[in-house]
Amino acid sequence: MAGRRAITVSRAAARPRARVAAASPLVHLRPDPALSLRDPEGSEVGRAMLVDGLALMNALGLEAFTFRKLAAEIGSTEVTLYKYFPNKQRLLQYYFQLYWLWLRQLCGREVERARDPHDALRRCVEAICGVWPKEVPALQVDPRALRLLVIEEGMKSYLHKQVDEDNARRLFAPYKDLSAFLAERLVACRRDVPMPRSFATTVIEMAHSLPFAMEHLPSLTELSSRKDLKHLALHLLHRTETYVEHAKPIRKGSSKQ
Repeated sequence: MAGRRAITVSRAAARPRARVAAASPLVHLRPDPALSLRDPEGSEVGRAMLVDGLALMNALGLEAFTFRKLAAEIGSTEVTLYKYFPNKQRLLQYYFQLYWLWLRQLCGREVERARDPHDALRRCVEAICGVWPKEVPALQVDPRALRLLVIEEGMKSYLHKQVDEDNARRLFAPYKDLSAFLAERLVACRRDVPMPRSFATTVIEMAHSLPFAMEHLPSLTELSSRKDLKHLALHLLHRTETYVEHAKPIRKGSSKQ
């Protein structure tokens, strides 16, 4: 009983303090069905598994997280939870996809509201950095909790020996789609901008790796002194605008071997 109480306290501490308000009726985004054995949205137990599993995985980390612990939290059984997901890795990848699907939706909405291509690019960079408007697209779980999980544990969804097999099954498609969408915004600002996909992926990675450093490895970035997402967004937006304006195409054979 004491152990369960400790987990509950940790879960509460791991939840983001401020929730974002929904701007529209709840839309259930659907990650790839190949990740689950049974649609978790189709039952009360499955929905509880998603909501409480997100909080518990944030609190414990992927290594310490187990379906047995989650079952105790939601009043179910370990055997029942394994009917929804074959393992915790697939559950993590489910959250990973859900986050990128939602973020792509948010970026799309922000682009529709933009005045011009440069404003659209700014809005996308801010959204990717976690600087969100007060009202955001509704989601079946807390998007800020999803972002926290991606920052803390997200790399484990693809840094493993089966990554090529998972990639062949298109399990990382939502992440790639967001990268392509941001690359399109770069090209809209400058048609001949060099290597837009590479730079778009760099921005997305930095927007999630720098907050990890700010929290856990502060000497790696000057942003740690403030731990402010708006400061992070300004930093990456400046890098992006500079790249769009000044980056020169890489000519074949120009690099020394």
